[in-house]
Amino acid sequence: MADQPQEDFGNIVSKIVNVEITRDKMQAFLVVRAPDQDQAASLTHQDLSTIIHQAGVKYGVHQDVIQEVITEKKWGERVVVAEGTAAIPGEDAQLEFSFPTEKSLKPKRLENGQLDYKEVSVVHCVEKDAVLIKKIPATKGSNGTDVLGNELPPKDGHDVVPVPGEGTYRDPEDSSLIKAKTEGVVLYSPKTVTVEVQQVYVVRESLGYSTGNLHVTSSVDIRDDVKPGLTVETPYNIQVGGVVEHATISCGGTLVVRAGIIGGDEGLIQVGGDVHCGYIHNQVLKSDGSVYVSSEIRDAHIECQDEVMVTSSHGGISGGLITATNKVSAPTIGNVSYAPTVIEVGVNSKLKEEWLTKKTAIVELESHIDDLRQKVTTIMQHASMGSEDSRLGAIKREWETNSEEMERLTKEITELETEYYSAAEPAVCVSGTVYPNTIIKIRHALYHINEELSQVVFRLEDGEISYANPSAQSRKSTEDTGSTETTESTQSRESTDDTGSTETTESTQSRESTDDTGSTETTESTQGRESTDDTGSTETTESTKDNESTEKVE
Repeated sequence: MADQPQEDFGNIVSKIVNVEITRDKMQAFLVVRAPDQDQAASLTHQDLSTIIHQAGVKYGVHQDVIQEVITEKKWGERVVVAEGTAAIPGEDAQLEFSFPTEKSLKPKRLENGQLDYKEVSVVHCVEKDAVLIKKIPATKGSNGTDVLGNELPPKDGHDVVPVPGEGTYRDPEDSSLIKAKTEGVVLYSPKTVTVEVQQVYVVRESLGYSTGNLHVTSSVDIRDDVKPGLTVETPYNIQVGGVVEHATISCGGTLVVRAGIIGGDEGLIQVGGDVHCGYIHNQVLKSDGSVYVSSEIRDAHIECQDEVMVTSSHGGISGGLITATNKVSAPTIGNVSYAPTVIEVGVNSKLKEEWLTKKTAIVELESHIDDLRQKVTTIMQHASMGSEDSRLGAIKREWETNSEEMERLTKEITELETEYYSAAEPAVCVSGTVYPNTIIKIRHALYHINEELSQVVFRLEDGEISYANPSAQSRKSTEDTGSTETTESTQSRESTDDTGSTETTESTQSRESTDDTGSTETTESTQGRESTDDTGSTETTESTKDNESTEKVE
């Protein structure tokens, strides 16, 4: 073929060689029809390369394919002889989130395989200065080339610019980072690519199975109820517009429940600050502050570090155990059905468990030491000398060990009681009526109410509980053992006559007086008795009930 005239070469090759280029110019195909024997023998790699180039294919030619066609005589086959390089687009900007961006209402699967419909992921909390979003920038694309040698421009990656919203900021040292300005609940809007951190998380309906439990680090505003079995946990404030029912609540700040709290066998409410609510029924509640209830506390177990107060003039406390460090105030305590009610003040409820543990240990040790003492006495009385020396020695060593432990515990509880009984003037104040079957406890003292009393304040005086009507100055007291004793301090009045002698008058329901002759007579006094001193002034004294006193008439 090379010996033929040049003008005939193109005609001969064009008859047996066909080059096809695809519409997108990214591929070229070669088809060589079967030449005659002489043409096949003279056809070279260069001949085909020249024809391909003349067809306009200048890039991505597969030289090995050309040689393969000639060597293997792939006559009539349509083979890819050239391929372009596609432009490589740049990568879009990526946002790496440190929190879930989609709310999932799927129930959480527990370890036992059951589904917990209360634990659904709807909120996520972050700490202050935590990285919320990290942006990975978009990249530039790489050029491509078609088989004709034309450069193909790439598409650069799409950029995304996250917007720092309320409670967030862009790191001044690394603009690719958005961080939390404060701790709270993180919210993200994919439409506006905005992230923000809210310090108040608002639930515009009841907290139920559609919302799930809340474990957040922001204040919470629940516009309606907290449904049974749900949990709300936050180190900040919680406000509930409706009722909290059989729920678990833990907050480090103030708890406000505009309706009331209804408890049950499950559910504990722990509050770091004050509690304000309409009523509390059958609920275990612990507060590091005070508890203020509008109408009623019924069958509840409440412990607080300051005071418990029922604010309504018609409200009261009935049933349950109320413990406050400083004061309990209510219009009524107990009820007409004589529901067992225990009111305790003057103790630090946080230390109560530790105090009771040590106190119980001391009582047990005292009992054990008494047993050892009895054993020693028995052995000394009935055993022969010598044969019982080993028993006596073992008991003595045990006695010494227990005595040392007793000494240690006694010292510890003495130190503990300094803080346990730290309230300066603990009191129980009843502006209306306190009913029988109520127990008043102030520090170590105990007093059983056996009769209705009105408008009284219970305090601790000289280790005994005394009560007084603030207007009438009547008072009773009890000792540490809980036994009731009537004191002569109800209305003691000293009056001095013209001669300078002093007479003390006592008024009680039943009073025994003994004159100089030693005769005794019982005088009955009314609730109020008027006595006139030598100046002619009249004074009303109040009597206590069932109080016997002996007075020496001078």
